Amino acid sequence: MSQRASRLASICFALDVFSVLALLLGLTVFFTGGFREWLPWGRISLTSWERPVVAAILALGARHLLQPRPTIAGRLAGWGRTVAAAPGVATALPIVLSTRAGVLLVGFLAVTLFGYRADVPVPWRVYENEFLNLPARWDTGWYMDVASSGYRWAPSLVTQQQNIAFFPAYPMVMRYGSLFFARNLMWTGVLISWVSFFAAMVYLYRFTRDRFGDDVGSVSLALLASYPFAVYFSTAYTESLFLLTVVGACYHFERNELWRAAAWGMLAGLSRPNGCLLSVVLALIAVRPLWPFRFGGMRIADWVGIADRIAVAALPGIGMLFYSTYIFFLTGHPLQWAMQNAAWGRVYGGVDALVAERAAVIAGEGLYAYAATHTVDAFYVAAVLFVLATVWPVFRRIGFPYAVLIVINVFPPLMMGGLLSMGRVTSVLFPVFVWLAATIPGPHRAAWVVGFAMLQAIVAAAFFTWRPLY
Repeated sequence: MSQRASRLASICFALDVFSVLALLLGLTVFFTGGFREWLPWGRISLTSWERPVVAAILALGARHLLQPRPTIAGRLAGWGRTVAAAPGVATALPIVLSTRAGVLLVGFLAVTLFGYRADVPVPWRVYENEFLNLPARWDTGWYMDVASSGYRWAPSLVTQQQNIAFFPAYPMVMRYGSLFFARNLMWTGVLISWVSFFAAMVYLYRFTRDRFGDDVGSVSLALLASYPFAVYFSTAYTESLFLLTVVGACYHFERNELWRAAAWGMLAGLSRPNGCLLSVVLALIAVRPLWPFRFGGMRIADWVGIADRIAVAALPGIGMLFYSTYIFFLTGHPLQWAMQNAAWGRVYGGVDALVAERAAVIAGEGLYAYAATHTVDAFYVAAVLFVLATVWPVFRRIGFPYAVLIVINVFPPLMMGGLLSMGRVTSVLFPVFVWLAATIPGPHRAAWVVGFAMLQAIVAAAFFTWRPLY
């Protein structure tokens, strides 16, 4: 293709994308009456549906004058066929749809059949309709608060929970994504979670296929999607987006596709507090050619390549520093977001104290009484022990960086908050499921998936009926 033809194709592609987005905006304004929103470069006000529709028509007209064929309908159909034929899409789609919809169905049935906890009033609601209200649980309210009102800081309430503890990537995508969906923040968040989880599954399939083949790639998706704490991928939580950023960054970094790895890495650092730790994993992958101490025969170009990779590996940490800089201007302390986690009980306790406390309870009450009266706690202990048991085999079969990924994502939250939210923490540790898929004998795989899914149904029922699964 000539340079002129390539430029023309790029212009037509941009006009097609613009026209589709403009039509979506027009429909949103038609049904909702419009919106006024602050963007990084200023305030936008859109209260007339005719303007975006006319803009879409003009863009389509210009596009067809420049390039009548293929039509936009043909181009959309071509995009659809290309996406459907992409590796991993056909495998991931049914797994994602069945498990994510299944979790919401279980949650709805749990609410209607069993009801909420009798001893705890429902903290907040968005809808009276129980199905529509399903995503309105626990931290979803904080993400919606950031998305709708931005960050706020009250120095006089420093010991209380404040929304600066929640990183910006997910709520900001909710905020601006909701412009296309009638400003419905909560269900826009659910849609973001589902789409992000689907993209993460496609990446995971490709990551696993490159190492172990198609069969193991498919099984890894089924295991992760059915994992008991995969519940959070179905609702308006950050886990789906964070999983996407981590798997996407590792996949592209391994293939030396540095610009894409950089984008995912930066987004990981802006998604969750532990996103910055991805820099450690990527740095270990970057220096892997030097291990152990293979400096002989290295050319200048080799060192430059490693330096480039180290620079990209730093981006998750830089993403965290960007947010910390914003928090500095808001609060006067760059790590106030971290200190604010103390209001949720995240204070240093050490792993030894955590183990000693559980051992004392079991010794005093017995294992049965512990499991019966501290059920959520026991679930978290099982999840932590499960993922820690995979560290050595992950190191042996997938590599040292991925064993480190598990360790550095498990021990810091254990030391700073005990078992709080450890189900969520373990759900995104994708090397665990890659190794498990590669290890389980073929005849036993279905049993693992079914067992995981049964436990996920229990976790979903507890989560949606306001049991303390954060």
